[in-house]
Amino acid sequence: MIAHIHPIRQSRRASLPAGARLACIALALSANPVGVAYAKKPQPGSATETTAQPSAPADVLTETAVVAKVTEAIDKSLAYLASKQRPDGSWTDSQAGNALTILAFLGRGHVPGRGVYPELLERGKRYILVSQQPSGVLGKHSRMYEHALATLACAEMYGMDPDPELEETLRKAIDLIVKAQSPSGGWRYNPKPGDQDLSVTVMQIVALHAANNAEIPVPSETIDKAVKYVISCAAPAGGFSYTAGAGPGPQMSAAGVLSLQLLGHYDDPAIAKALEYLSKIPVKWANSKLRYFYYFHYYSIQGHYQAGGRFWNDWHPQVRELLLANQNADGSWDLPPGSGESEGVVGPNKIYWTAMASLVLEIYMHFLPAYQR
Repeated sequence: MIAHIHPIRQSRRASLPAGARLACIALALSANPVGVAYAKKPQPGSATETTAQPSAPADVLTETAVVAKVTEAIDKSLAYLASKQRPDGSWTDSQAGNALTILAFLGRGHVPGRGVYPELLERGKRYILVSQQPSGVLGKHSRMYEHALATLACAEMYGMDPDPELEETLRKAIDLIVKAQSPSGGWRYNPKPGDQDLSVTVMQIVALHAANNAEIPVPSETIDKAVKYVISCAAPAGGFSYTAGAGPGPQMSAAGVLSLQLLGHYDDPAIAKALEYLSKIPVKWANSKLRYFYYFHYYSIQGHYQAGGRFWNDWHPQVRELLLANQNADGSWDLPPGSGESEGVVGPNKIYWTAMASLVLEIYMHFLPAYQR
């Protein structure tokens, strides 16, 4: 039996007309009709350096102006990322960083082989495709988080451009994820059944969801086991933990919410409890007490968007303004003080930080199916 993780609301191979796309963006923004002013990057130690500050009433922006500002910021970030691509098509030595960068371009509507960045995306796609090992693993390091992100990029590219070689690579990659699931329903670092944690598991779930949207089948047993594992990581008082029975944390709570949503369990009580838990996390740039700032916001913005309502309305303007206020003049983003996502961990040239910030803002664009309700 084949399970659809998430209902496919429209054909992946047909793009919305430009006018309809703009309407979707405006609709997402209009959920919070009160805009916030955009400021230049604040100076260290200034009043706006640590939090996003609301504007005075006279500075309120219309939804159209917000769309324009977000689009401008993303276009600058993509130009920065384009300037950092290596001749072989990569950006970093890890396929995780390369995949996130490709996803940032896809999230703005760019497609391999055509548009503004045709050759750049073709080179990036080719670099990922040739990295697949006979086992199906994408990347030379055989790490499941790297494999999952590369699989996600392949699924999104295939949904936009059904290249037969891309399909073959994607099917092998999904098959490996299915085979590497632990008996308890989760995944860990190595591409074989064994232990599990929610951090690696959420990445596999997102990849499986994208593959399903691209009409690559996923066994229902895989989905059912994943649901049970994610629920086992829910804390009774709210939030999700790294492993079952451990205490909840911001990063894992965001991951748990999105995992259950993409697995089709939108109304699970653990989601509402976790969103309440997340509502108490301050949206700050410096000293936010987030161990992994970009990781957190990448999953959190998607979970809040899928939830909608007051959780989305209260959350997204703060995050949007924080990122726009802290973008560098060259389009890149830096590492917020206190976050553990240093270059030694995520790679050089601000690639990871800039790609992740772009993906967070692209929640308004709706080009990636994961960014659609």
